[in-house]
Amino acid sequence: MTRMALCALLAAGLVSAGAGAQTPLLVTRDAHLMGTRASLLTYATTREAGLVTLESALRVLQDTERELSTWREDSEISVLNRQPVGTIWLASPRLCRMFAEVFRWRDATDAAFDPGIGRLLGAWDINGRGAVPTAEALVEARQSSGLALLSFDRERCTLTRTADLTLDVGAFGKGEALDRVEAALGNEPWMIDLGGQISVGGDVPPDGGWKVAIAHPLQRDRPYLRVLMIDGSLSTSAGSERDLAVNGTRVGHILDPRTGRPAPFTGSVTVWHRRGLAADVLSTALSVMGPEEGMRWAENRDLAVCYLIPDAGGVRVVTTSAFRALVAPQ
Repeated sequence: MTRMALCALLAAGLVSAGAGAQTPLLVTRDAHLMGTRASLLTYATTREAGLVTLESALRVLQDTERELSTWREDSEISVLNRQPVGTIWLASPRLCRMFAEVFRWRDATDAAFDPGIGRLLGAWDINGRGAVPTAEALVEARQSSGLALLSFDRERCTLTRTADLTLDVGAFGKGEALDRVEAALGNEPWMIDLGGQISVGGDVPPDGGWKVAIAHPLQRDRPYLRVLMIDGSLSTSAGSERDLAVNGTRVGHILDPRTGRPAPFTGSVTVWHRRGLAADVLSTALSVMGPEEGMRWAENRDLAVCYLIPDAGGVRVVTTSAFRALVAPQ
């Protein structure tokens, strides 16, 4: 599990490392990226040097957003989503690598993760006010969903839509962006919070790690667990206030690609993985699976996973042995 340490405590408050330190300095910057507020932090001998590091990270994040955002008509993913059915589309080398990972995780999770759900998201109006599709509309959306409808030739780096499928990057885009930052920054100590996913890298900061929080499963602004990270990526998927209600029907923003319906689990799941894209994918897939199926699946693969399950007015914490092995003594 590499060198990550997790110090899990029932606590209140998100604490940034380095308080009171004079040298090196903690330098921060905020931005709005990928539909969320992003916080970037680093340590440097001067504020100017730190801002140079954060500017480099920000450029990587912005470049990734330009490439992957489905909100931008000129992004590579939007172009692919508009590609005529049956017409070959050539991916760049780094997108080819990314798609190879995406297809691999789709297969590994038995489609609990499958980003080919754009039509289903539209049917449920997940990015709007929410809707409950008719049985006919749901069948139609499912017929145009799933990576099985996107032919991927890894050797030639080409993709071909075989039906009117559209991709959604919500379950892997942030992780891909954070992995690109790690490749760009080298040994500079850094932490980036992309709203639900936090990655750290480079040299260990002065306080021995980056203190971050895992939110209460039903109240995203209320920290419930605190962890100390020294590498890797921590991704949390949860419903909470992002879920919608339509005429008394819960419309969760995490859809189960296997059924075409909102995943029933209402708690949260947090995954630590060395790679950002993997953590992003796995937190979504394990939320779709739910605690019972997800714990079995994660334990069998030695994954570091923590479920926070609302239970009789409280919260039940369920972790895999790999996650418990990363918990430092209290």
